[in-house]
Amino acid sequence: MVTFCILASTNALANDFFEGQSGEIISIPAADEVLRNTLTFQTSSGRKQLVSLPFVKEDQIITRHHVNVKVNWVNFGESRITITDQSKVTLSSADQARANKEGLEIKNALSTISKEITPSFNFIPPVPGIITSPFGKQRFINGLPRSAHLALDFRGSVGTPIVSPLKGKVVLVGDYFYTGLTLILDHGFGLFSSYAHMSEIKVKLGDLVEQSNEIGLVGSTGRVTGPHLHWTVYFDGNKVNPESLIQANYLNSIL
Repeated sequence: MVTFCILASTNALANDFFEGQSGEIISIPAADEVLRNTLTFQTSSGRKQLVSLPFVKEDQIITRHHVNVKVNWVNFGESRITITDQSKVTLSSADQARANKEGLEIKNALSTISKEITPSFNFIPPVPGIITSPFGKQRFINGLPRSAHLALDFRGSVGTPIVSPLKGKVVLVGDYFYTGLTLILDHGFGLFSSYAHMSEIKVKLGDLVEQSNEIGLVGSTGRVTGPHLHWTVYFDGNKVNPESLIQANYLNSIL
């Protein structure tokens, strides 16, 4: 049984040392006083807060909030795809400017920490399809190394319904160069999820959607090799592994 708490202010526990895997979320003891609006959980072993760990390409020791953390590198493997439309691979100056502008729009949508919703972290899969590209794989496009794939790709035919995996508020709707028809949900306290390559968006900016509500349809818009859902989850300033979040009893497993 977990009790949610919202506390205020800050304190350092700099001598504490924790460990976790690249792209995962861990729990740490909450400081006596933590940053205002930080979400904490009361457990049988004390009050905890959640910390996201960045994707790393080698083991690193970093400072997250008030603790030091060893982030362990994980060999996620690699993914090689071929895109026949070369204009989607080597961008024109106009397309690059568009992509840069859209990147700022997405960054702005993720920049506000809201308190309207208290997330349960009890995620359900947004579509029933098979995972075709897991989190963390080193991506090669037309043989050239690109950024790691920090999301999940689900197989799905065009028109397959996409549901909200958790209660959230729509904070971005757009049609973007890389991700096509795109939607971002704010689940509260720095937890966001993004849905890309959709064929149709069923909600509008500002809508509050409940868990399992339909939010759109799978498509193949943007830079894709075929229809699928590209699902990204952000927490505490990092992209985290969505596959972990949909495991049974996830929150209890990390507290």
